Amino acid sequence: MKYTHLLCAGLLALLFACEQTRTGENPPAVDRGTVWMDTVRFNTKLTPEQRAQVFYKRNYEEDYRELRDTSRVVLRFFWWRAFDPFVIVRLENRLELQDSASTWKRYEEWFATYKEDISRLNHDCPVRKNGKCYGKPHPFIHRQGVQILPVNQTPALLAALDSMDFWNMRKEYPADAHTDGSNWTLQVYYKGKYREVTTNRERHPIKSVCLRLLKLSGYPVKPERIY
Repeated sequence: MKYTHLLCAGLLALLFACEQTRTGENPPAVDRGTVWMDTVRFNTKLTPEQRAQVFYKRNYEEDYRELRDTSRVVLRFFWWRAFDPFVIVRLENRLELQDSASTWKRYEEWFATYKEDISRLNHDCPVRKNGKCYGKPHPFIHRQGVQILPVNQTPALLAALDSMDFWNMRKEYPADAHTDGSNWTLQVYYKGKYREVTTNRERHPIKSVCLRLLKLSGYPVKPERIY
């Protein structure tokens, strides 16, 4: 009888331990597959896709390639300049349906925003030792601004995309000779389609769209700093 009680107690303990594991009572193991996300941006072991994900996370930005909501409209301009801060400019909508007295009303808010990198604070290398970087970078800090645009009025800028045949452009238009200047990238998600075009040429159609985005967002930039 004594041995029977011991056997039952052992089986109960085993069942309790299994139940803990099944229901998630024990802390989960570290996911080694995403550890790279906390490494420095210039980690040479990262794949191009991993670099992109680190970039989006550090700058609190979405990856528009993953969007599936066809009601959303987003235009984003990445502006890299050799002698000035990195800037992100966005034009977006926010769609809302309201039920008023059993009548559905559609409201589409539009806004344009800019985000300027503060390089003095946004260090990739929090700890440097013997020429190598260690530690997890701090969250990035940006100088930001936003302009609220008229409700239910689609910005005329969107029509410019079709007029310049944006959806059939190549992904990249490099300059014939490289010089210290700027790199302009325009990303668009519209009607369920995504397209990205980059150029460092002195003249290119997407630069006119990017300049209009700068104006809509209210980004303070002097004419001589546009290059």
